[in-house]
Amino acid sequence: MVGDTTFQWLGTAGFKVTHGDAVFLIDPYLTRNERARPVQELAVQDMSDAGAIFLSHGHFDHAFDVPAIAAASGADVYASERTCRALERRGVPAGSLHPLRGGESLDLDSFRVRINPGRHTRFDLKLIMGTAPGVLRELKVFREFRGMSAGKVLIHTFDFGGPTFTHLGSMGIKPSEVSALGLVGADVLALPLQGHTEICERAAMVTAAVRPRVVIPEHHDDFFPPLSRSVDIRPFERRVAELLPNTACYVPELNREFSLGDLLGMA
Repeated sequence: MVGDTTFQWLGTAGFKVTHGDAVFLIDPYLTRNERARPVQELAVQDMSDAGAIFLSHGHFDHAFDVPAIAAASGADVYASERTCRALERRGVPAGSLHPLRGGESLDLDSFRVRINPGRHTRFDLKLIMGTAPGVLRELKVFREFRGMSAGKVLIHTFDFGGPTFTHLGSMGIKPSEVSALGLVGADVLALPLQGHTEICERAAMVTAAVRPRVVIPEHHDDFFPPLSRSVDIRPFERRVAELLPNTACYVPELNREFSLGDLLGMA
C-alpha cells in the first residue's frame, strides 16, 4: 500500500492524503488574499472527496475553511475539544466532530492515527515587531478570523501499515520532549517553518531528535500578507544535512502530488 499512498501539500501546514480508497485532510487551509504567494488555485469543492479532517490546532491558517469543506464532503473532523466547540459555532454538525485531548490512538479505514499533545510556537519579539505595523494598518481584514484561538495543539502520526508520517502544525515542542512523545524514528516528518526568527534552527534540532528517514518542511509560504512572510528554508536544509547526513529533505511544490514510496526511495 506504500505506492498507493499519495500526498499533496496545500500550502501552510495543509496536506491532502490518499491511502487506497481513503482520502483525508490535515490542516486544510485554502483561503488566501491577493498578495499571497504561491497562489492557491484549489477551492473547497476540490476537497469534497475527503472522508476525514485532522486539525493540529484552531488558528485560522489551519481551520478557517473546515466548515465549508465539511459541508461539501460530509467529512468527520478530529480536533481538540476547544477547536471542536469553535467549529460547531461556525456550523459544523456536532455529530461530525470528534474531540481529542492527545494520547488517543484511532483505527480508521486502512490506517491508524496516534495523537500526541504538542505546543504552539511562541512568537518572538523581533518577529512581532516586524509584522505588527502591516497588521495594524489592515486590522479590519482580520476581523473574520476572530475567535479562532489555537486551543490545544495536537501532533498526528499516521501509520500506513508499516511506514509512518508524523505531522506537526506548530513548532513549540523541544528536542528534549521528542522521545517522551514517541516521535523518534518516524519514517517521514513534516514540520512547520513559521512563527519565529530562529525557526530554521529550532526545526532542525527537533528533526535531529526525531531522526526521520525523510523530512518535509512546510508552512514556510507567504500565505496571508502582511500577517505572514515567506521563509528562506535553505538554512534549515543545510543544518539538517549537517546533523543528519542520512536523512533526505523533500521540499514539496504546492498542490503537486507525491507518493510515500517516492519519499522512502530518497532515504
